[in-house]
Amino acid sequence: MKRYNLRVIGLLLTIFLSSYISGCSTKTPLLAVPLQVSYDDEIKLAQISQQLYNKNLSEKARMQLLFQRGSLYDSLGFRAFAQTDFNQLLSYNVAIPDVYNYLAINAMHDGDYDTAFMALNTALELAPDYQFAYINRAIALYRNERYEAASVDALKFYQYAPNDPMRMLWLYLVEEKLDKNKANEGILRRYNEMADKTVWGSDIVAFYLGKISEDHLMINLQQGVETNNELAQRLCETYFYLGKYYQSKGDNKRAEMLFKYSLANNVYNYLEHQQALFEITQLNKK
Repeated sequence: MKRYNLRVIGLLLTIFLSSYISGCSTKTPLLAVPLQVSYDDEIKLAQISQQLYNKNLSEKARMQLLFQRGSLYDSLGFRAFAQTDFNQLLSYNVAIPDVYNYLAINAMHDGDYDTAFMALNTALELAPDYQFAYINRAIALYRNERYEAASVDALKFYQYAPNDPMRMLWLYLVEEKLDKNKANEGILRRYNEMADKTVWGSDIVAFYLGKISEDHLMINLQQGVETNNELAQRLCETYFYLGKYYQSKGDNKRAEMLFKYSLANNVYNYLEHQQALFEITQLNKK
């Protein structure tokens, strides 16, 4: 019953804030109900764990279940449990690119970039077309101010799906560290070349290009949203990229607030959630 009420509250909150924003400023943030561990997720974890107790499981079946549980733990923010399952997977098979990609993300979270680079390099040796290893390595290089190398990986990731606005944005964030003018020219060219500008996220690029206001961006992101989960995911992404935008303008106070809004949605398995936490940590060190 309480879970149902949370959904209702979330929808009412969304409707209220949507109507408020239509006539006012986005200084009052648009919010979703933070994602919670659902009853279905709890049941799924219990079922997988129970199956893993079966001593007659084949090695292949055990590996599949460990991967499922580790991935679910990761999506719910249970990093230590996820890492335990993924490390156990490697005891069965040392050639699983997904596992090395996860271990790299976890190492980056702890500031251990040597381990992260080793894991990502291993993932790409095993699977040269493993797309997400490229963006994670690009981010690791970006965090270490190795922008030339980061741009190569970010471009590679973008080229796999040039109509994906998030890939476009990450390439821009790296390229602006090298040459702001060229980065602006690049993101404008790629935006103009998009085959479909109705895809979610294109409005964030349009905001970066000055084609729409922040108010319009926040209104537009609600279009087509049917669930609180979808709203939380979109807000996680939008607030992160808004934070990076204001950070580039030197407004660290506003950037930090936006990164916190991104985190508040609890979308643990989104890259933007992970990076928002990193940004807040860095800003607090200054």
